[in-house]
Amino acid sequence: MKKTWKRFICLLALSVFAVSAACAEGMVVINGDLPAMTQEETQQMVSEVAEAYYRDQDVISSLQSRLTVQEIGDSDITEELGTFNLCTMEYEGNTMRFLMNVIGEPDEDGGYPLYITLHGGGEDAPEGNDSQWFMMYDYYQEAVSNGIYVACRGITDTWDLHFRPESYPLYDQLIRTMVHLYDADPNRVYLLGFSAGGDGVYQIAARMTDRFAAANMSSGHPNGVSLRNLANCPFSIQVGVRDYYSESAMRCVKAAEFEAVLNAYRDALGEGYEHQVLVHVPEGHNYDDYSSGHEAEVLADPSAFADPAIVEDMLYAFEEAFYTIVGPDGDGGLSYYSAGFNAPFDEAVRSIVRDRFGLETMFVNSSAVDYVSAFKRDPAPRTVVWDLGTRAEKRTVTSFYWLMADASVTEGVITAYVSGDNTITVEPENVNGDFSILVSPRLLDVSRPIHIITPEGEYEVSVNPSRDTVYESILETGDPTMVWVAEIPYSMLSSN
Repeated sequence: MKKTWKRFICLLALSVFAVSAACAEGMVVINGDLPAMTQEETQQMVSEVAEAYYRDQDVISSLQSRLTVQEIGDSDITEELGTFNLCTMEYEGNTMRFLMNVIGEPDEDGGYPLYITLHGGGEDAPEGNDSQWFMMYDYYQEAVSNGIYVACRGITDTWDLHFRPESYPLYDQLIRTMVHLYDADPNRVYLLGFSAGGDGVYQIAARMTDRFAAANMSSGHPNGVSLRNLANCPFSIQVGVRDYYSESAMRCVKAAEFEAVLNAYRDALGEGYEHQVLVHVPEGHNYDDYSSGHEAEVLADPSAFADPAIVEDMLYAFEEAFYTIVGPDGDGGLSYYSAGFNAPFDEAVRSIVRDRFGLETMFVNSSAVDYVSAFKRDPAPRTVVWDLGTRAEKRTVTSFYWLMADASVTEGVITAYVSGDNTITVEPENVNGDFSILVSPRLLDVSRPIHIITPEGEYEVSVNPSRDTVYESILETGDPTMVWVAEIPYSMLSSN
């Protein structure tokens, strides 16, 4: 059995409370047929169940049966890649391929950070997307000092190849497999992507937020996705100032708009929504987001770039400079012409940005790996914001941190937070179905009544932890750090 299961058991350590209380009259009781437990007894039960999960040969065999790993040498595909592992993973009739490399040694706790990367391309012949896939294997890898580096191949050759509905269960399965079989740390899973891969990061991070410690999106288009779910997932957005691509796309402007959007989310909540928006000057679609410690020139205030009064005039000025200095724009030339090839054009872009439109620039570290690696996921954050309209259609995981709703619940927003006095406040807005509060022993003392505040009223809930629920919670996510010991249906509260 893998040597590091004890590491995850240690991660489940809970504060021990000695207090216990009898159930008061009128109290809602969850799992009333089970005995009450102290917090210490709950901790012991959770540790035992997690240990059993990691030793469960049926679980191990199931993960192994869905994964094939083939070592590929230089001459088999391309000399540039060296020797690496070509992996194929099956889940519910769908297949994902990925290239994998384990870099360096595990950390002191025995685990590795996991970097999941998504390639560019899109609507193209298979060999075109294969080429982009092979490039992504190297793209961010040199910045990783230790970790499991995975470059995923889009499962189709369509424009949305990374976020097809059937992709999401595969990402869950990938993370579950890396944690269980390769010692990946479930609290240090990072998502990075460039171009079409950036499109994927926008969509996947927003719909699977609870899986990631942080994410970096480079040169992609959001395609209308909401980022409201990112309260607990730091998010880096990078784009070149010339990367308009088309009048309908305007990748650079869409990226800049998120500075104000994410700031507004943070201000409304009073916390969270850690982010950076880097608009590279004078770059277009391509820039250095892959070198560790790279100092890049970016707009000091990206939100100013999203001002409609500026955007149209700046685009015209860029096009005029490109036509005059470089030549006819052609097919996306303004976006795809690389900085550094024509110094007069680069200086013209800087002058347009700084002098004509008065936008200040500054220098920052643009390394995507450096950014995401600074963060560690809290598997049970005290505050959760769940936009149910931003869910993955075919994802089989129906929990989101310590909330859960059937896949049919696809409207509304739930804001929930835990305070230090064993109190949960739940604020649902226009939710089109029932949902459950998942009782995390990381957040709540189950030996005492839990006070729940809702718009409909306030309730006292007594919870008797369930061993079966703990095991089912681990099977749900494949992540023992996210366990819950009971489920409290919201409808049960509102009906009392």
